[in-house]
Amino acid sequence: MVQLLKIKEYIYRFIGKYEIYVVAVLRFLVAFFAFSMINHQIGYMDILKEYPIALLCALLCSFMPSGVMLFLGAVLVLLNCYALSLELCGIVALIFIAMFCLYFRFTSKKGVYTVLTPVLNVVGVPYIMPVCAGLLSQIYSTIAVVCGEFVYFLLKNINENAALFSEKESITKKSVVTLAVTEIFTDKEMYFYLCAFAAAAVVVYCVRKLSVDHARTIAIVLGMAVQMGVICSGEIYLGETGHIIKVIAGCVISLGIVFVLDFMSLSVDYSRVEHTQFEDDEYYYYVKAVP
Repeated sequence: MVQLLKIKEYIYRFIGKYEIYVVAVLRFLVAFFAFSMINHQIGYMDILKEYPIALLCALLCSFMPSGVMLFLGAVLVLLNCYALSLELCGIVALIFIAMFCLYFRFTSKKGVYTVLTPVLNVVGVPYIMPVCAGLLSQIYSTIAVVCGEFVYFLLKNINENAALFSEKESITKKSVVTLAVTEIFTDKEMYFYLCAFAAAAVVVYCVRKLSVDHARTIAIVLGMAVQMGVICSGEIYLGETGHIIKVIAGCVISLGIVFVLDFMSLSVDYSRVEHTQFEDDEYYYYVKAVP
């Protein structure tokens, strides 16, 4: 444990010394992976599929607020949708407008949560984000995570139905709109994931606020258990039992990663808990101090 604390202290000192550059590199990597994921999932406009485009956009995001990253990602999605179908582009634009209204109203500083959620979906560990949102932020950060997960399923549905959207002769404009709305908003698996992520973030936030020993550890385990339970139940209900092993493996890996993140963000020593009390003219205070 002592060695781990020394490593943590070294990392903190390094980040503190080179904070500007470290943050810029992290933003660049997140943005680059996000833009590459968009082009991989729905790369229907040839010019946008070139890696220099993703690199330039990621470099622009390196020193800009997370809202810029979200805006550029939305533009890439809309341009690729436009190359596939004008009607589809209109539907997706309306969805993004609604999401940006939620973003600027509640989570204007948590755009990185929205970007990271679909990126982590691609690598199979999106279960990290709801727990981190509840553990490290306020409860309204759940909105950012849920929006990110919705975007992942949006791109997934567009990719799976691209052939139908691109049939210009055999499908009318009205049919495209109906198909887009149907495929996007009637995906039952998506709703199971959204409910699981929202429930997990709320549970983690509420439990980690409790004044019990190891509250954060309990919150992390409960958050992962909630996600696993809801999503696996949903997969069984939908008859997709083959996905259960993947979900369990992803939750287990995510659990280990979240424990590392929790240690790096706030490590407490319950073996040295102190209890004290004092009073003023109006109240008597009982204080539990955890180093």
